Amino acid sequence: MAEANYHGKTANAFWGLDSAGTVAALAALTNVVEWSVTMTSSTAESTVMHASSTGKTREPGFKGATMTVTCNLAGDVEIDEGDEGSLELLRTALNADKGYTFGATGAAGKGAICTGVDVGVDKDGIETVTYSFQSTGAISATTTKGS
Repeated sequence: MAEANYHGKTANAFWGLDSAGTVAALAALTNVVEWSVTMTSSTAESTVMHASSTGKTREPGFKGATMTVTCNLAGDVEIDEGDEGSLELLRTALNADKGYTFGATGAAGKGAICTGVDVGVDKDGIETVTYSFQSTGAISATTTKGS
C-alpha cells in the first residue's frame, strides 16, 4: 500500500476581511480540519465558422468556484455570512505545494463571499464549524501564504 503524501493534519486556511474597501492582512483560521474547492467554467455555443468546419463549437466562459472550510470550533465563529474578503487555502503548513488564492491582500482583495456558516458537534463531542464560500474574483494557484 502506498503511503499518503498529503493529509488534512497540516492544511491551512487564511482569511482577510474586507473593511472600508480594503482587505486586512490574511489571518489564519484556527483549527482547520479540512477544506475543499469545486471549480467550474461556464461554456457558450459559438456558431462562427472554424477551420474544422464543424459549425458549432463550445467556448470556455467565466470561471467560478465554491469552497468549504471545516474547523474545530475553539471559541467564537470567526466569519459571518455575507462577509467578503480574501481566502487562501494551502494543502500543507506554510510551504504547501499547491493551494488556491481567491482575491489578494490590498484594495483589490475581494475574492470570496461567505455564503454560509454551519455549526455542529461531531459524535465525539467536538464542536465544528463549516464555512461555505463563493468566489467573486480571480482564482490563482499559490504555493505559500501570500504568494
